[in-house]
Amino acid sequence: VEQAGMTAEAPIPGTGAFETLRRAHADGRLSLFIDTYALNRPGSPVYSPLDVFAPPMVLLASSLTLLFAAGIIAWMVALSLILAYQIFAARRVVEWRLRLRTVRAALASDYNFALLWGMGGLAIALKAWPEKNCLSPKGDWRAFITENFDAGG
Repeated sequence: VEQAGMTAEAPIPGTGAFETLRRAHADGRLSLFIDTYALNRPGSPVYSPLDVFAPPMVLLASSLTLLFAAGIIAWMVALSLILAYQIFAARRVVEWRLRLRTVRAALASDYNFALLWGMGGLAIALKAWPEKNCLSPKGDWRAFITENFDAGG
């Protein structure tokens, strides 16, 4: 199939740098960092309202069930544990799950990576030299990859 002078076998422009990025990340030579504040909000393709709202609602509902089933003392203990989870652990869990989703989505395709890069939610750095990095959205990640790895075209 030909379209605008390209055949089906013709490479998509810019995918060499993306494939090199994927290989470097898989080999452990490149670190991918995310900006939680840029990506964990409505409108972001990797945002999950279930991660943010479901755990507190489930914990609150289960504590109310415990109130009626076991009494006020058990409910107060459960509510204290729920508050401790919300204060100390919930944010870390949400950020961990966001990171997993973001890395999986970003490395799935060049389009996804470009979309997340354009939102300002990603940064890449060399593992051996973290000071050498490229920040989105203003940094040119393709030039960074080409400069630091053999992008192969």
